[in-house]
Amino acid sequence: MSLTEHSGFRVGGPRPLTTSDDLRRSNAASVLRAILVGGPLARAELAERLGMTRATVTRVAGQLVEAGLLREGKPRRSSPGRPLVPLELAGSERLALSVHIGAIELRIGLVNIRGEVLLENRYPYSGREPSQVAEVISRGVDEVASLVPATATLLGISASVGGWVDISGELVVQYEPLGWKDVPLGSILPEIGLPRYFDQLVRGLALAESMYGVARGATDFLELWSGAVLGASLMEDGAVRRGPRGGAGGIDHFPTRFSGIICSCGRDDCLFSVASDGALTEAAISAGILRAGGSLRTLINIAADGDEQAIALLHERATAAGEAAAVMADLLGPGLLVIAGLVTTSPGYQEAFERGFRERAGQGTITPVVTSMFGDLAPTVASAAILLDAYFHNPLAFEKSLTVD
Repeated sequence: MSLTEHSGFRVGGPRPLTTSDDLRRSNAASVLRAILVGGPLARAELAERLGMTRATVTRVAGQLVEAGLLREGKPRRSSPGRPLVPLELAGSERLALSVHIGAIELRIGLVNIRGEVLLENRYPYSGREPSQVAEVISRGVDEVASLVPATATLLGISASVGGWVDISGELVVQYEPLGWKDVPLGSILPEIGLPRYFDQLVRGLALAESMYGVARGATDFLELWSGAVLGASLMEDGAVRRGPRGGAGGIDHFPTRFSGIICSCGRDDCLFSVASDGALTEAAISAGILRAGGSLRTLINIAADGDEQAIALLHERATAAGEAAAVMADLLGPGLLVIAGLVTTSPGYQEAFERGFRERAGQGTITPVVTSMFGDLAPTVASAAILLDAYFHNPLAFEKSLTVD
């Protein structure tokens, strides 16, 4: 089964419905996804929202309830008449095995179709060569897969990396923290007889936000990630922008007003050298806030304890990131801006980011800014979302025993 067949992202609009099988798939996906992003909803509300007949919704929903993907909630009474019985998402034992290839460690976990992280294990690298990372992935996948309950269904492997992933989903074109260039996915992910999905971290995170997070149900927003690398993902008309070769969203070398900090590219004004996790920790060490070898997490804890120097550093860099985001927002005009990454959980980060954003952007007066709710679990949720997005757009491809009339 090729990776291309199982790309988690839709490119362009939905396919035309040409057969009765297409219609069945579309009906099942429409009902399930409507509950995901807008539920709980009663059958009558689903029919109105989706433009389907009540008979069709009742039939499709009944089969999804029988399959354990939906469940009925507590009846609620509206106007005089029969009470409405809302339907909500079930399926907590359908699982994606998620793999995130990070700068210093792997995260391997289990996430169900409700977006709940059931398990997350972290594995440090023994070396950075693809073959060495592949060994750690294989060991971790075996360990996590062995913990899947006998009553659960493993849907497949869903993986992400912070770097540039080819649009085929079969090649890591570049990932600077590990020194990777043109690394085939087949050499990294183990084959376990289930579909494998792979894409870039921030695009997976945008999908997760639209399904489970602060952008739930939104179809037009911009996601910004701050981590070992920086990245952006644009959700437009419900589809993630990927670019001709999958390279869309690289913002490491976005220019800033800061100067004098030399980036790996040779310039001295790159956003990466100002707002990435490494840049923040290096600045904190240089300022004497952190000891050599200190981490961003420690810096955030020091700021949370009220250290004025740590707070000032984090806020200064948050404001610079907000200024850079203002230029992006003016160009793209998103309906919402979501910021994510461990640093965004630090005290006052969003306020400082918004200060730079509002002062610089024309769009800043109308674009809401929100912080992701996923916190430090974001890479695991984002990785799983690549598969889960495909699941909710075609559940019948995964549920072999489910036939919706």
